Parts: sequence; C-alpha cells; structure tokens
Amino acid sequence: MTDFPLRGMDDPSTQALGDWGEEEAARYLTQRGLRVVDRHYRQKWGEIDLICRHEETWVFVEVKTRLHLSQPSAVDAVTPRKRQRLARAAMSYMKWKRLEGCSMRFDLVLIEAGQMEWIPDAFELPSYYTV
Repeated sequence: MTDFPLRGMDDPSTQALGDWGEEEAARYLTQRGLRVVDRHYRQKWGEIDLICRHEETWVFVEVKTRLHLSQPSAVDAVTPRKRQRLARAAMSYMKWKRLEGCSMRFDLVLIEAGQMEWIPDAFELPSYYTV
C-alpha cells in the first residue's frame, strides 16, 4: 500500500468521492505505464470505471474509494456478483470494439483511509465467458 493524502476531501458526497478516487487512480496508473483509454463504460449489466491499455493487454479497472477504514472494506465490496457484472461489461466492451481474442485482465485500485493499493490481475474472467 502507498500512503495517499486525501487532498480536498473533508466531507464529500459519495459521487464526488468516487469521481475523485477514479481521477486519482487514473493518474496513479498512468504514472506506472498504463494508458487510460476510456472511463465510465456503462451497460445495463454493469459499469467499468477505467479501461486502460498496458502494453498489449486491455485492463478493466474497478476503483473503490473509502475515506475511512470501514466494513465492508474496499476489497470486500468487490463481491462475486460485482465481479460477474464487471466481466459482463468488459465482454460487451471487447465485442463492441471488436477486440475478441485480445488479452485482457481485471485490476482493482483501492483507496482507503489515505492508503492506495493497486492489485493487478485481481481476478480472472469466469470460464463460461469467452472473448
């Protein structure tokens, strides 16, 4: 985990905190060699916060931001159901952009109580999905 100051986030709304976290995550990932290609890809079955490229791999990023340590924790908030929704949205994006057969992965960026953690390849695409 990396110490991460919560600049200007004294008492934000949930939406403002989420937007701020996604912007900070995009900056963080860009500094580490990923290129942000798209943001807030929404479909009826799910939303992808950030879509990035890392070399030849498409990276679908879920960002969870919490001001304080809480229950459920940021990582626990990415439930199996949430992962399924992310997978469906990612598959939709890959098909829409005609990227079937390209390498892809799912990353998490967790910002919690002034700490940021990036978890590359946090979970795999369920086996019943095919690209």
